[in-house]
Amino acid sequence: MKRERIERLAIDSAAGELNEDVQILFDAYLAEHPQAGQWAEDIARIYKETETAIGAKTRDADAGRGMPAVKISRLSDMKWRSFGRWAAALIVGALVGFTGGRWTINGETDRIAFIKPERPAVEVKTISDLKEKYAGTFWGDKVLALLESRPGQRYKADFQDIDFWHEYRQHIKEIITG
Repeated sequence: MKRERIERLAIDSAAGELNEDVQILFDAYLAEHPQAGQWAEDIARIYKETETAIGAKTRDADAGRGMPAVKISRLSDMKWRSFGRWAAALIVGALVGFTGGRWTINGETDRIAFIKPERPAVEVKTISDLKEKYAGTFWGDKVLALLESRPGQRYKADFQDIDFWHEYRQHIKEIITG
């Protein structure tokens, strides 16, 4: 047997995971091969030392509390000082950006000007008012035609009068004779 396989079997033997038949065969092999027996004893000793060290570390952790050792911090325990610094930096940056964006090259700030109309807008109430004002002009006639037309007055195609095959045949005859 190779050393790796002997070491694996020795670990399983020290952990008590081998069944009786395999354990008997493994012990018989180790008795016949002294070098393999030495390897198995070293592995079993290392396994036992590791098991006791892990047991000593985990036995004392969170003794008697029954809770995990992970500390869960609440939102109220957040570092408010660092949060305040970030908020202040954000506010200062916004103010600097706002004032810097309003500044012109000559160093003066632009004022917002509200435009006041000189005369009040006259509201057109009926189509007849539009006809009086825009009748006779090219675009006025177009707009008035759109305003006066109703959906039922649109052009309708009468598909019974059109025979597409007849027109196609006429077209072909013109090409051939033409």
